[in-house]
Amino acid sequence: MDTKTIDTIKALRSEAANFAGFHALYAEKYEPDSNCDKKGYGFGTDNRFSAFEIKTSFDSYAGYYGSSSCSTIMHVYHADLVKPFLIKALNVHQKEIFATVARLMREEAAKLTDKAQAEVEAIQKMLETAKAHLVEVA
Repeated sequence: MDTKTIDTIKALRSEAANFAGFHALYAEKYEPDSNCDKKGYGFGTDNRFSAFEIKTSFDSYAGYYGSSSCSTIMHVYHADLVKPFLIKALNVHQKEIFATVARLMREEAAKLTDKAQAEVEAIQKMLETAKAHLVEVA
């Protein structure tokens, strides 16, 4: 029984809610709690408490008609120098990034509903076939 698309939709919606609600949860529950004396969040702040970790790159390239080769447009020669500033920028725009992540996941879940409907119909057919077989046997 294939429910992969339905499972993906559930996971996307769950994670979208997680990202969309994080800052409100923190502001309502942890920030005002004076008994909670160790708190914080952010990209690259303390990996002992990582909620998730991703490895990504920034890619830039150009190639021209008639040639199969491409070349890199942007070169960063001092990545160790750039890294903390990029992390700071991610943290400055963290609420917007989380909101965008949540929106994109909800949109993807919505796009998958037709495929999920087909899965449900296939399961329904399987159930009808099983019921018909029980009637034949009886």
